[in-house]
Amino acid sequence: MALLMRLCTLVVHVLCLPLHVMQAVGLYDIYKRVFPFCLYRISITYNKKMHDKKKELFLTLPEFNNKAGGQLTILEIGCGTGTNFEFYPPGCKVICTDPNPHFQKYLKKSMDQNDHLTYEKFVVASGEDMGSVEDESVDAVICTLVLCSVSNIPQTLREAHRILRPGGAFYFLEHVVADPSSWAYFFQHVLQPAWYYFGDGCEVTRATWKHLEAAGFSDLKLRHIEAPLLFMIKPHIIGHAVKYPFAPSFAQSATRPSSLRLAQSNMKSCLMKLCRLLCKVLTLPLHLMEIIGLYGMYKRFFPLLAYNITFSYNDKTHTMKRELFRNVGKYANSDGTLRLLEIGCGSGANFQFYPYGCTVICTDPNPHFHKYLRMSMEANKHLTYDKFIVVSGEDMKGVKDESVDVVVCTLVLCSVSSVQQVLQEVRRVLKTGGAFYFMEHVVSGPSSWTYFFQHVFEPLWYYLGDGCTVTRATWKDLEEAGFSELHLKHIEAPEVTLMIRPHIMGYSIK
Repeated sequence: MALLMRLCTLVVHVLCLPLHVMQAVGLYDIYKRVFPFCLYRISITYNKKMHDKKKELFLTLPEFNNKAGGQLTILEIGCGTGTNFEFYPPGCKVICTDPNPHFQKYLKKSMDQNDHLTYEKFVVASGEDMGSVEDESVDAVICTLVLCSVSNIPQTLREAHRILRPGGAFYFLEHVVADPSSWAYFFQHVLQPAWYYFGDGCEVTRATWKHLEAAGFSDLKLRHIEAPLLFMIKPHIIGHAVKYPFAPSFAQSATRPSSLRLAQSNMKSCLMKLCRLLCKVLTLPLHLMEIIGLYGMYKRFFPLLAYNITFSYNDKTHTMKRELFRNVGKYANSDGTLRLLEIGCGSGANFQFYPYGCTVICTDPNPHFHKYLRMSMEANKHLTYDKFIVVSGEDMKGVKDESVDVVVCTLVLCSVSSVQQVLQEVRRVLKTGGAFYFMEHVVSGPSSWTYFFQHVFEPLWYYLGDGCTVTRATWKDLEEAGFSELHLKHIEAPEVTLMIRPHIMGYSIK
């Protein structure tokens, strides 16, 4: 199928040669004058079909007004004909940007129809360079059907991050590439050369969610949906991301000369590698113990250590866990039953947060946890316990396909041998519409000292934590796992050791 797709794409490229030539000689610019009229007509149909989705998306906009009694300031990137204006809350101030100045005529019509808003200015600028907009000057940035046509998505997101005030939100609604196994994916790639020209630079083969995940927002709420539209643009993502309330802005980091920053970064990287090598040398006895089989003794001792550490961790993250598990009950069946499977249950530290009456299946590759697991079961008699299966998360053959309503995994994906395989198993055992809940420590931002120490001490941490790896970007695996809906937050866990302070938490739906 891949070969056929490439062959068909080549044929379409050949058919588009006249359009390539028109662009090369500058005649394509004529179409840029016509495109606003085409989009104005198309937008009316799109808004009708996506009305409910847009209404839901922009419902939370007022929450990001940080001025008591003041105006909510919104900047829309690629505002086009102003099709989003009707969904904005009354009284807010709107700044419009678009690289195509010919939209202004149709934009004025939308402004006249939506007099519940205040319009500050229209800036002719690309999303990659909005230099005329001040740093940290807006409460919300809106971007709908725009990231498909910008030349550089990461740069556009950096600009959005720069102009957002700390705690502000970036709202998005974008069509994306379909699943590789689908015919939509096939036709998206085959017809892309022609679509690019008729859509004024629009690309239907972008996995935009990956860029959003890597953009450095502290809280990302993203859903994959199927829009009631033409199959080429049916796969959509929708949601919003929040700028870290006390994160340094991109502008601040840009104040140093780039050559100085590069030199400092290289020095830090070399120092990190040197210190890591030293740590590896110091852990050679532990490597040797693992090779000759003596490390197996530690696996017997580790459950006792984990059991005692769990008390402290649960105290410090109690509020986070309550927030995480508060809506588990909504995945119960119509008869009120709820089957929950916990991967790497350990000593049962999560039991106290599960809803009354649910049935729990426990799995863990270490059989020596059973003693402490029994203690947690006795302390949490509001639950029904089905069985304890000694099995790894990568291979849960003892659990039938689509047999559980909820799967839970906390502080486990750091130590499995294959995160992707575990997530495949999660999808296999989950019923359609079921949820996967997670809370995991992850690697810190590359510019932080936490990142430095995570990489330096990882060889030692691996053994002390029974295979725990502190340098994993687990959110990327979750993003690529194929769930229909992902709710994920990056947080700093309170009062825990520096090495495991960066966390992600949330849930995804099959």
